[in-house]
Amino acid sequence: MFDNSSNYEYLGMSPVERNRTCVLVVEPDAIDRNNLRSALKSLGFGGVSDVANHLSALEKVGQRRFTHIIFDCKSTNMPVREFLQKILEGGSQTICIPASFEPSVDDVFDLLILGAKGYLVKPFTADSLDIAIVNATKGEPIADVVLNAKDRNEALVAIMMQSLDTTAVIFRQAQQFETAKRELPRAMSKFRHSAELAKTFAKGGEEGLLGALEKFCIERSKGPATKLGRLRKRLRTQREIDEEDEAEA
Repeated sequence: MFDNSSNYEYLGMSPVERNRTCVLVVEPDAIDRNNLRSALKSLGFGGVSDVANHLSALEKVGQRRFTHIIFDCKSTNMPVREFLQKILEGGSQTICIPASFEPSVDDVFDLLILGAKGYLVKPFTADSLDIAIVNATKGEPIADVVLNAKDRNEALVAIMMQSLDTTAVIFRQAQQFETAKRELPRAMSKFRHSAELAKTFAKGGEEGLLGALEKFCIERSKGPATKLGRLRKRLRTQREIDEEDEAEA
């Protein structure tokens, strides 16, 4: 359901960055906790600690600094939302990655609004764990305009279409310029990522997304969206009026 791999091939963490990373695992299940710990060490992350509940995690955070916290979305001995808020109040730079089996879109989005970065879906693999951490660390965050939008779907579609426009411009430039050609794969990756984001977090699923996309396209067809475009349209209209006046004279 949640595919974080679209932008992964263009991101990465060096061995030095991995070694400097200190991860706290908050996982009530002992087997999952051990599996996460082992996978993190095999991926080269330097510091790994684990606890069984959220209160213990807060105590651990008070004792040492963690760059990343992977925490289970089920409430243990405190509500998850309260846990995330307290973590970010103590260190807004901490990268917090929620983890859960079959998470609901709205639950994920609520945590992202609070400040979580990305998501880890269980059962995880070493690859999916690595992708989640790398994207949370190096990937572009979801824009505030989406997180704070009254109409989430409208904002998601607007960002997707803006990314498409940018990609189209670079694609045309790539026919002539080598620098643009080098930028094209990254632009395509960003567009795919924005499309995946819209597909994943659209309220009402694909039907809701298609409705917002139709509305956006209809609105766009009514006229140019930029100030320059509106100016050009106004000048063109005025020129047509002047030509009609001259013809009548």
